[in-house]
Amino acid sequence: MPTLLAALAAVVYLVAAVRIARHLRHPRDERPARDLYACATVWCGVVLHAIAVRPALALWSGPMLDLPATVSIAGLALAGVFGIALLWRIDHVVGALVLPLAAIAPLVPVMWSGQALPAGASTAPIHAVISILTYAVLGLAALQALILGYQEHRIRTKRPGGALSALAALDTQERWLFRLVGVGFFLLSLSLASGFMFVQDMLAQHLAHKTVLSGIAWAIFGALLWGRRRYGWRGQTAVRWCLGGFVVLVLAYFGSRWILEVLLDRRWYSA
Repeated sequence: MPTLLAALAAVVYLVAAVRIARHLRHPRDERPARDLYACATVWCGVVLHAIAVRPALALWSGPMLDLPATVSIAGLALAGVFGIALLWRIDHVVGALVLPLAAIAPLVPVMWSGQALPAGASTAPIHAVISILTYAVLGLAALQALILGYQEHRIRTKRPGGALSALAALDTQERWLFRLVGVGFFLLSLSLASGFMFVQDMLAQHLAHKTVLSGIAWAIFGALLWGRRRYGWRGQTAVRWCLGGFVVLVLAYFGSRWILEVLLDRRWYSA
């Protein structure tokens, strides 16, 4: 990954994050509903990040991406999904959480060199794309849940003011949370379905733990959507279920990959 482009992408993401964070000092009704400058800056960072990560994308036609490249592409997808959500008028204050994380992503392969897995452990590119998009959408949902939890807690404890005045109404935040969870649940269903199509030997490919944890995450997000529809779940209940499901999903892929590639020193993938 070109180091200069990766560094530029990180800087642009941080500039956009600072721009958005400045709005936390002003009430929502004293600033534009959508900051076009911040939106344009986010997309500039996405373009630079995409160009920087392009060499790693070529590996999808051969062996599976190494973990650092996967983290970088996941960060790119997260920033891209946030950029699309901005066009759909999501409260862009969530960018104060999204963009610092996205700024780290392009630098991970620069600071940490990984090793691509053998071709026998690879999955179809379409499954990989769906999986990355799933993590990005549900990651954005998790960050949205953190903001919702903060907002709901401040209101419940009767502590107005501060950053609370810069946020959209609670109902609006909840609506965005469940939109993201709904889209993420659909993508996660596609990811699981497409994954089973390309599994040859679950144990030999070291996919058992990933499949089980992904299934648990699918059940958690499905239960959250069902609870919302059946019992009207909201507030801290929705926040806990969303964060719990995302933690399990992260463990399903990045946690298991880290154990196999780092802690076990890649011995599981010996030829």
